[in-house]
Amino acid sequence: MNTAVARKRSLPSTAANAGPAATIQVTAPSEIYQVLMDAKRYPSPVRPTGSGSSTTRCITANGGTQLDLSAMNRVLKIDGDTVTVQPGISLPDLAEILSEEGLELIGGFDLANRTVGGAVCAAGLEASMAGDVGQFASHVTQLKVVSPNGKKFVINDKTKNLLALMRLSYGLLGVVYEVRLRVRPVQGFSVQTAKTSFQDFAKLGSKLLGAKAGVKLYLLPFRDRIYFELRRPATESDTGRKFAWRFKDWAVSSALPEAVRSLGIAVPIRQLRYPLIDSLSEVAQRLVNNALVKSGSNSVEQSGRYRLLGSKSRFTYTTWAFPAADFPSVALAYKLFCKEHYLSTGFRCDMPAVGFRLNQDRSALLSPSFDSPMFTLSPLSTQAKGWDDFVLSYADFAAHHRGVPFFNQTRNATPETVTQRYGARLPFFNKVRRQLDPHDRLLNQFFQSYFPAT
Repeated sequence: MNTAVARKRSLPSTAANAGPAATIQVTAPSEIYQVLMDAKRYPSPVRPTGSGSSTTRCITANGGTQLDLSAMNRVLKIDGDTVTVQPGISLPDLAEILSEEGLELIGGFDLANRTVGGAVCAAGLEASMAGDVGQFASHVTQLKVVSPNGKKFVINDKTKNLLALMRLSYGLLGVVYEVRLRVRPVQGFSVQTAKTSFQDFAKLGSKLLGAKAGVKLYLLPFRDRIYFELRRPATESDTGRKFAWRFKDWAVSSALPEAVRSLGIAVPIRQLRYPLIDSLSEVAQRLVNNALVKSGSNSVEQSGRYRLLGSKSRFTYTTWAFPAADFPSVALAYKLFCKEHYLSTGFRCDMPAVGFRLNQDRSALLSPSFDSPMFTLSPLSTQAKGWDDFVLSYADFAAHHRGVPFFNQTRNATPETVTQRYGARLPFFNKVRRQLDPHDRLLNQFFQSYFPAT
């Protein structure tokens, strides 16, 4: 029986241009092969998806075929310092399974509701400590892939150039059906918190560039406050308490957005609403950055995540990365940008912006920190009205300040900006893409603007 066909759910023809013509849930490489080989029944573009955490249209398959990999979610093997999994397993589920073996995933990555396949094939955020690299995908040692022409192939760390192409390839070079990752024994880290003004932050300069700690930032431009969260390897064996990290995640990812949204409804006058919201955000920062979270581990933090992202999220966001050497001045400019935008439009974000320090990472050709260490800056908001215009203005601001876009998290990045920031890596990647996918089986409209079709 053709199991892929059996799970086909056709949409009305009137919706063909608004979404996929069919969504197919697959459970085996043979089913992926069936879809890729039958362009009549499963029209192009074929776009793989897992948890749907992307905030851009990078996974959309308008008029084509959405390839749902979420049912391919098994751990296949745990072997010493590696784990082999199917791509549809979520990062929290994998972290939980590994913790039972005294192991953990490497890296303080964010957006942990993602699947392993999504985190390997698309860029992410990470508070990288010294010696670590900036992307979760860098810990991949082997990938098994079905190519656009249906051929299975294996890429591992013996073919590093090919592995660098497949990491962060956004499903454009083939569909990943098995992933092998490096893991390690659970290691503790210490957490130190601090706050500063934007002006004082702008004076840090070289200290930020050479930071050995993992850095996460919360920026409140209308209160002139930047809150730090610094992570360093722990000298003691304290790996933190899961309850404390779950409480923190609940407070930041659920309770605060819901309270902010409620205030937006209950207090319609923005001159009264926003000061209350900013006070609430400061209280939340003081609450979560207390003795409860002075220590932790990747195992404890990642297995407790439950944040809902994308269309299910309690808030929306857009992400750009900026060279670490420029970021102190960029942060100060961002504060002024937010105030000017508010004065001219009446809109401002009602959540703190979030930033991460990304170490330089050349493990993937399309790594956003390929050329240098970077800081990401992600404005967040629970409000829909005015958000789209803000995102457009922020994209102009970011492009002016040498911002590097993420294909899966950055809205309104122009082809010109993408070409400038990724340079010669972009046409080289597209050359390989054309060789592997001469009929543009995996290329959707979103990526056509950045990678011209054949």
